[in-house]
Amino acid sequence: MIEKQFSMVIDRSNSLLCYLILIHGLTLPVVLALLANIWLSFIAVILISTSFIYYCQCYQWLKSDRSIVKIGRDTRGRWTLFYADNTLQQKLNLTHCVVTSKGVMLYFSGTVFWNAPSITILADAIDAELFRQLRVYLRAPKTFLQ
Repeated sequence: MIEKQFSMVIDRSNSLLCYLILIHGLTLPVVLALLANIWLSFIAVILISTSFIYYCQCYQWLKSDRSIVKIGRDTRGRWTLFYADNTLQQKLNLTHCVVTSKGVMLYFSGTVFWNAPSITILADAIDAELFRQLRVYLRAPKTFLQ
């Protein structure tokens, strides 16, 4: 049985949705202005739209079984990712992270390098106290010495 030291449920982030809309919305006219061929423009619209849909599914704005809804860390520093379809990925090592006052990006080691999971958590997606605890843990010097 895995003893959980830290666990948090991740909800939808309005800030992340605004960011996705802004980035994809700005990318679309720039790419279309650079492409002269109508077929290449059509392919670019499809690719950018597909990217937007994919990231909205990853971050719970569109229904998807593969969105991460909860994360947990045990006493040995191993992480577990819980997905919407009730599956989980266990015994992940945190390889590195980016910590800011508004968000955290966590990068885990996977079995193969192209399938290494990562997650972005913004402050408006979780409880404020849990977000503070996560930031304190990630900034501790001993976090990556294991």
